[in-house]
Amino acid sequence: MSLVSRSDAIGARLDRSPVATTFQVDRLAERVLSGELRVPRFQRPFRWDRDDKLALFDSMYRGFPIGTLLLWKHPGGDERVRFDRLVVSASPRNDVLWIVDGQQRITTLADTLLRPGAAGDQATFFDLDAEEFVLGRIDLVGHRVGSDPARWLPMSVVLDSERLLGWLLDHAGLAVPRRNRALAVGRHIREYQIPAYVVETDDERLLRTIFDRTNRSGKRLSNTEVFEALFGSMNSAEPASLGDVAASVGSLGFGRVAEDEVLRALQAIEALDPASDFTQSLDPARVPAALHQAEAALRRVVDFLRTDGGFPHRDLLPYALPLTVLSSFFHRFPAPVARSRTLLRRWLWRGALAGQLTGATVGLRTHLACIREGDEEGSVQRLLALVDRAPSPDILRLDTFRRDAARSVLHLCALVAQAPRDLRSGALIDVAQLLTSDRDPYPTVVSSRRQDDETQVFGIGNRLVHPHLPPASLRDLVTACDDVTLLASHAVSPEASAALRAGDGTTFLEHRAATVRAAAAAYFARQAEPDADDSPSLASMLVED
Repeated sequence: MSLVSRSDAIGARLDRSPVATTFQVDRLAERVLSGELRVPRFQRPFRWDRDDKLALFDSMYRGFPIGTLLLWKHPGGDERVRFDRLVVSASPRNDVLWIVDGQQRITTLADTLLRPGAAGDQATFFDLDAEEFVLGRIDLVGHRVGSDPARWLPMSVVLDSERLLGWLLDHAGLAVPRRNRALAVGRHIREYQIPAYVVETDDERLLRTIFDRTNRSGKRLSNTEVFEALFGSMNSAEPASLGDVAASVGSLGFGRVAEDEVLRALQAIEALDPASDFTQSLDPARVPAALHQAEAALRRVVDFLRTDGGFPHRDLLPYALPLTVLSSFFHRFPAPVARSRTLLRRWLWRGALAGQLTGATVGLRTHLACIREGDEEGSVQRLLALVDRAPSPDILRLDTFRRDAARSVLHLCALVAQAPRDLRSGALIDVAQLLTSDRDPYPTVVSSRRQDDETQVFGIGNRLVHPHLPPASLRDLVTACDDVTLLASHAVSPEASAALRAGDGTTFLEHRAATVRAAAAAYFARQAEPDADDSPSLASMLVED
């Protein structure tokens, strides 16, 4: 793989020095509407909050500097350009100014000054009495919701002097100080000069270097935003971004794999050190293929996790490290032999139960080093050697439950393995679908208010994998159910059910915890197989004469 080294990036130069210029805000707005000014696909999403937006206009009103724009002059095609809520239909042209630095500022100006807004929308107004910028809702006639509409000047009218005069005529009784302030704020915003550099180059590598150096300061970009900025595609090919890969994998019904997880998988596939600066080591020409390979590998990983690993949903995977390691493995070995899949499942479960898949850089690097091109079964053997056969001593502690804790997630996997059924209908619960719900998919049976002894109320013994219901409703369903197999699908024993029917929540929790503990122990042993022979397949050990 060819790499763009740091020395290459530093040694290259622009053929033409950037042009230093200024843009008056009203002229800048005209460029937005004409499609001359655009946001490239490699830009990060709009991130400013209300305080950022208001501070921008306050600085302009007071004549403060708001920073320099960096624009790239390069042809652009036919597209719809989005500036937050404002959408501009742009035609092909050769003189497009792409926003390399300044997206947040230009987007705020365009959305605020060029989009009138509709009733109920939130908009920016200038308080003509307090001389400050505020946010407010628009009423049915375009005023700020509240009393004294003549006090609040909508910023959507100040860019066009005729619209501003029309607003003043609509408020003919406006006091002189208010009128003067309205005219002043219009003038200050329209005529404000924003300095800018315009870069002309066909070398996108140089542009990415400039962007990287510009955006690594201030509000720090995440690694995924930096990736999209430096390597994001400007065409419509799919997948064109980390988000496209995440969406593709998410369509499998496994839950959403995060974009940073996609990035780590891509780095592993490209054999990049997980702690390295990928902005200097990843060849931009490799990115389209790498995105395709990451998508294919992650889809294979999801298939393995569901069919072999026993993890029906991303939320039930206790650690993120396996996504990266398995992506590297399934990229290099797309169709491993059955023995490899069995041993990978043991590695996954033994490592999870022993707490050895935490994802720290050193551990991730060590795991990735085990996977070597052309050596499928040797790679698996090296992975297995990194994890203990024995689980963590406290793996069966059930007294606490946290959805983001690995031990609790493993306990949930054991409950899911019981094939839970809906207590109302008896139908098998689609766990992956259940986990997409906004409601808690692990409701409690016993309310803490009903118990003198709360030691087990907050443990997993008080949780079912079931569509959300209030504790009282869930308790009634359990006590009314006389189907032993249905209750067993939730690890509720006849003794636990009888105790709950008698109103003894404490005894119910004791029996349920014991049943869950036994079910978890048996399930963990089936998945990790700690006493099994881990030899590779017989075929791999045969030596030809």
